[in-house]
Amino acid sequence: MAPILRLPALEDEKAALDGHRKMLTDPFMDFLLDYRSAEPFAAWMERVNAVSLGLHCPAPWLPGEFLFIEDEGTLVGRVWIRFELDEHMAEYEGHLGYVVLPGHRRRGYAHQALAMSLARLRLAGVQTALVTCEQSNLASIALLEAAGAAFERMAAAPMASRRRYMLATSP
Repeated sequence: MAPILRLPALEDEKAALDGHRKMLTDPFMDFLLDYRSAEPFAAWMERVNAVSLGLHCPAPWLPGEFLFIEDEGTLVGRVWIRFELDEHMAEYEGHLGYVVLPGHRRRGYAHQALAMSLARLRLAGVQTALVTCEQSNLASIALLEAAGAAFERMAAAPMASRRRYMLATSP
């Protein structure tokens, strides 16, 4: 069975918070976007799902979707897809970010999540996606280049260690 992208649910609390704690020391990104340590999981979930469902998009967020990657009932990662970019996102972050939790890596989840995310961007009218990653994130570089992403350039300072890739959203 292939993994799916889906909205966070209350039943995800333990696995999501465990994953978030595991990723706190990761040099590349956080797991639960904008999660506040004293915040109830349900409040965080309502906030990110409101953005994903197009109900409310508080500044500085941009229209998009925050979705979990699930495989046969197991939370294995997440994606953050942005349908629009502001100046910062257009230079440093791009249209999407993905995280596969340690213990689930090297099983094809990032590749599948990237393909599903590109399809969602295509449906939203984005023809070419900007995707960035750190120069030291060799796994992400390999994934993007294997997917056909074209290296554009390094990002401007202060994040000059970030690589910028352009990737068609159509197969």
